[in-house]
Amino acid sequence: MISGGALLAALYFPGTWAAAGATPDAAPQTARLDVRAAPECMSRGDVAARVASRSHRIQFVDEAAVSAQVEATSPRPGNVIVEVVFATAGVEQPPRRFVARSCAEAADAAALIIAVTLDPKLVRKSPTGLTDADKAMPPAAGSAATEPSGNPAPPAAETQPERPADALEASSPVKIESSAPAPAADARRHSFGVHLAGQTIFGAAPSVMPGLALEAMATLDRDGPWSPALFVGVMHVWRSDLSQRGGSASFTLDAASVDACPLRLRWSRLAARPCASALIGRLATAGAESDNSASATRPFATAGGAVVVTFGATVELSARLGVGATLIRDSYEFASSVFHRASPVTVSASLGVGFRWP
Repeated sequence: MISGGALLAALYFPGTWAAAGATPDAAPQTARLDVRAAPECMSRGDVAARVASRSHRIQFVDEAAVSAQVEATSPRPGNVIVEVVFATAGVEQPPRRFVARSCAEAADAAALIIAVTLDPKLVRKSPTGLTDADKAMPPAAGSAATEPSGNPAPPAAETQPERPADALEASSPVKIESSAPAPAADARRHSFGVHLAGQTIFGAAPSVMPGLALEAMATLDRDGPWSPALFVGVMHVWRSDLSQRGGSASFTLDAASVDACPLRLRWSRLAARPCASALIGRLATAGAESDNSASATRPFATAGGAVVVTFGATVELSARLGVGATLIRDSYEFASSVFHRASPVTVSASLGVGFRWP
């Protein structure tokens, strides 16, 4: 439900909305409705149904001279910012902006504003010439109200002003912030997460090395694309018994990775982040089935870029693709016969699942 303040704001705006311009006996009002919000918060069908519950004269179509656009964002739990903008003949009216404590309150308030604006029958005249909006407001300080007979009316404290039904139903506050254009607050919040992923490395060994990775992340989520994030992970990948000329070889890589991601591109719950990336660790090798079998451990490092894609909210799927220049390129041989040299480019790929909070 919505507060009387939101209702009064909605009732007073139609007086300046020239596009509605209909009389109480006019034909049904057609309009185009656009809703921009997260699907789990608010949808076009939800808002249209709430408008229909207040006025059967308003019909929403794909093409109309009058349009109503509702945009809702939720920078943090318990705070939903909504803007309702009407336009006719390509000319937009100043937005009506308010803050609600839930998506349901926000959708209800937006529907009320649309209904009262587009259906003039909802603003009824009383025999005294006062509208419901006038009666919903107490008399101004210092003024004396009179009855139709000319006698002074009872004091305001002894009477209850008549209010529209929607105002009487209100119980949850909805704060009207401004009716003029105003930039939305740049909401930010910190979030953290942990992912467990299947990991592969290409280029360090003669064949792909599969394994596991554990990754932690910290992000600063903002409304715009500038939403920096840091991903730090550890991995263990290996490949055993690779048959080569002169023997068989095994490779094991233990490494840590760091991805610094300044930007975020977001589509609903899907987010993609381009990152600067580095990987450093140790590559252990061992030979077998050879006259001069041996083992060795060497440092391994790469530097380059990565793309990290996540999908979800609390439970989150993650995918990462990294490409980096190999900074240490060792060669491996059996009996002076080189069978592998680290590739100049190392590719890493992972796919995992994890949790994100708050």
